Amino acid sequence: MAPISIGDNIYIELTESGIELETSGHFDVPKDANNLAFKAALLFLSHYSIRTGLKIKLTKVIPPGAGLGGGSSDAATVLFSLKELFGIKDSIDSLFQLAAQLGSDVPFFLLKKPALCTGRGEKLQPATIHYPRKGILFYPGFPIQTPWAYRKYRELLDHGVLHPPDPETIDQPLNDLEQVVFSKYLWLGTLKNWLIGRFHPELCLMSGSGSSLFALFRQEDPQFFESLIQEAKNYLGSCCWIRSFEILESF
Repeated sequence: MAPISIGDNIYIELTESGIELETSGHFDVPKDANNLAFKAALLFLSHYSIRTGLKIKLTKVIPPGAGLGGGSSDAATVLFSLKELFGIKDSIDSLFQLAAQLGSDVPFFLLKKPALCTGRGEKLQPATIHYPRKGILFYPGFPIQTPWAYRKYRELLDHGVLHPPDPETIDQPLNDLEQVVFSKYLWLGTLKNWLIGRFHPELCLMSGSGSSLFALFRQEDPQFFESLIQEAKNYLGSCCWIRSFEILESF
């Protein structure tokens, strides 16, 4: 997993009591305990027996249900920010323990650098990215539910429909969940094939359980990315959310 140069914005202020979550931006998300940022605040206040209230202002830039860890990054940001805000002296390890309770991807966003994530995703080992760091991100305008993707993958695996490759034979990154997701959401497979055939990226994969795809390029010319984005918008239509990004060493 790797952090990129696109993210949500979060502002937190103290109040007398309760937790209020105010959201804005391009995408609608829950404003209650169904939101990971809200859950993170509840967990933190309860864990440290803090009685004050909070107002969280969340501006959504990352599409929800896109396989990009938007909600997980929000939760991690809330945990880290509250640790700073309340001057908690515990080591960062205490936050990792709280993060793991919120979701498999949340600990990664506390590490703040590329990592190999194993187990459920909570076991982290800093990693080096050997692929280009500049790319384009595509969100088709519809979400995919992560539990569905993993459940369907397990079902097809158990019935012998899927045959995962031997890790020893893999010579480039792949996403096993593409087989499951592309079989239902044909548009995504069409997008990937178009990107590869038209622009020849160094790497093109679905991110996580979808629904977003990313393509990485060795190009440094900003005009290349502007031209690609414009052509993609013309080809894919206005429903598709497209952004250029850069993989970060740290943030």
